[in-house]
Amino acid sequence: MDPQGRIMTENNANSASLVGPGLLLVVATAIISGVSTFVNLYAVKGTNSDAFVTVRNLAVALLLVPIAILGARSAHLKLRGYDYGRLLAIGFIGGAVPFLLFFHGLQLATQAGGGATASFFYRTLFLMATVLGVVALGERFNARVAIAAGLLLAGNLLLLSLTTPILNDGTIYVIAATALWAVEYSVSKWTLRDLPSSTVALGRMGFGAIFLVGYLGLTAQVSAVGALSGAQWEWVGISAVLLFAFVATWYAGLKRVDLSTAAAVLVAGFPITWMLTVTVQGSSISVDAALGAAAVVAGVVLAIGTGLLRATASYLASAVGSRRPGSA
Repeated sequence: MDPQGRIMTENNANSASLVGPGLLLVVATAIISGVSTFVNLYAVKGTNSDAFVTVRNLAVALLLVPIAILGARSAHLKLRGYDYGRLLAIGFIGGAVPFLLFFHGLQLATQAGGGATASFFYRTLFLMATVLGVVALGERFNARVAIAAGLLLAGNLLLLSLTTPILNDGTIYVIAATALWAVEYSVSKWTLRDLPSSTVALGRMGFGAIFLVGYLGLTAQVSAVGALSGAQWEWVGISAVLLFAFVATWYAGLKRVDLSTAAAVLVAGFPITWMLTVTVQGSSISVDAALGAAAVVAGVVLAIGTGLLRATASYLASAVGSRRPGSA
């Protein structure tokens, strides 16, 4: 092989080793998100949503501490005041305020029969994130991305049951939370350029939990934590495990993949939530819903693009080949 060809091969291998696992991590996040949204529709029922969110997020932050310590040691990381400022901002706009808004909104929307609608508005995060990725992070926007966005939006609309309330107080809270998360994801993507993903994840959940505990104190809701029943504590535990898995995979994947692409992949969580809901309720699958699910899958694949798909396939082939007996 000539030197130029060898350089190109090495560059392709390096690209695959970065974006390949990145895409797989984001796909895992989408699956977790779909399950988590479905679970949270039930977990938040009948609870003080502020107390629920605070306890759960604090548990996730504690779970992230050892991972962040190991990540910081391996990277020989020394945080500066500037870094702490970024992590504080991420914690406030991503790990505190939107959680309060989202769970309160989800609770109100579910009571009004619009839980699925609230979930749909959360899935529009990819539109906001794509705009921020292009404007704030300088990511590419082309016809492929525009078509993918159209397919994702149309697919989600087809999956949405139009018999449920479209707008209520709950969905407005969810929209506000979604906008804040889109901003936080763009700030996190920028921060991930020079900080480990575990550090950013802990910053989001750790500082966010501190803000949430302070909020409970200021609003005299600390006693609501002790009022949680045994069954509600079980839901807290289940939701905490899912959120831990979400943030661990999401920030590790976001470090390697463009925000617009990662946010588009997250939309795949909505068909998963819908399928779980249909299964539990024993509802039949309509033609519109099936078309909607297909449109979402097509939109996600288009948003990913052939280049990233090839890099991921190359990474998987390399990973499988390295584990075969007798491989170098």
